[in-house]
Amino acid sequence: MFIWKAMDVPEKKRVMAWSLFFGFLLLMIPSHAGACSCNWKGPFLTASKDAPLIVLGKIIRHHPDGTSPTMDVLVLETLKGGILDSGMVVQMGDGMHCRPTLDVFPPGSKWILALNGQGAKPGTGLAISHCGEYWLRVEDDYVVGSIDGGLNQIKRTPLHEFKNRFLYPRFSEKISGRIEAGKQFRCPFGSRFEFILEPAPARWEIFIKEYGRDENLSRLTPPFHFVPNPREIEGWHLSDNPSACANRSYKADAGPANPRKFIFSPEVGKKIDGIGAARAVTDEEIKDVQKFGRGELTIEKFKLEAGNDGCPKIEWMDFSVQLDGGY
Repeated sequence: MFIWKAMDVPEKKRVMAWSLFFGFLLLMIPSHAGACSCNWKGPFLTASKDAPLIVLGKIIRHHPDGTSPTMDVLVLETLKGGILDSGMVVQMGDGMHCRPTLDVFPPGSKWILALNGQGAKPGTGLAISHCGEYWLRVEDDYVVGSIDGGLNQIKRTPLHEFKNRFLYPRFSEKISGRIEAGKQFRCPFGSRFEFILEPAPARWEIFIKEYGRDENLSRLTPPFHFVPNPREIEGWHLSDNPSACANRSYKADAGPANPRKFIFSPEVGKKIDGIGAARAVTDEEIKDVQKFGRGELTIEKFKLEAGNDGCPKIEWMDFSVQLDGGY
């Protein structure tokens, strides 16, 4: 100030100079406010697609001290990915990273957490991003939050319905291929399934499997008796003279129609006709299977070779299959 007086600097200019000087000092001080900027990645069912790990967990305790606050989470169920332990530590917001703060997640509360999504900047650990809806609260077996829809559109849905939508989103896919006698064909579709043509002597059988399970989810495709099932593909089905095959099933006059229609559901072997089932499946259960998943396999081209008892074998077959379903 004394220098400026000596230099006859006007008072107004001196105030402006000091203001600029202190403004510069403020810019030099680290600030956590607004340190993260990111675009909204969408509601949970959209944003969580990029998260490698998704769990249903209970918040145990907070660790707010230090430069990187964390919280301990007890994992109640893993919905995507894998972990080695039921407990985990999640890095939370410190103002310098795109993460929510601890106060959003009180101890004792339950959440569905999508971890290490875009913007989480997890470093070497696990973290939650706030660049989209990467968490949903669980209250009394209901899921509450931005499940789908627009920004800040809060919804409430039963937990079991949410898990079905999350694990088995809607799909519509077409697969094409060629298969040769004795070979297996398999191709993934949807989010958790495989379409398989499983070889057997002189034929193939259509299988739909879910990753991690051996169950054929299409095995409840009707009809069950008296006529060949559309899941089974045999040479005599494609012959100009099916009755020449002495060993044909049910002594049928023709094979299944082309395209071959089948149904499937992840509930087969669980809620529907599960282990120890003491009764036959009902018409309503068959409708539930069909409601979830439907397939149509079209045999495009094929070549037959003569077989014993007039039963030809399929040397090769070109096919396409349309698969639709999900919740």
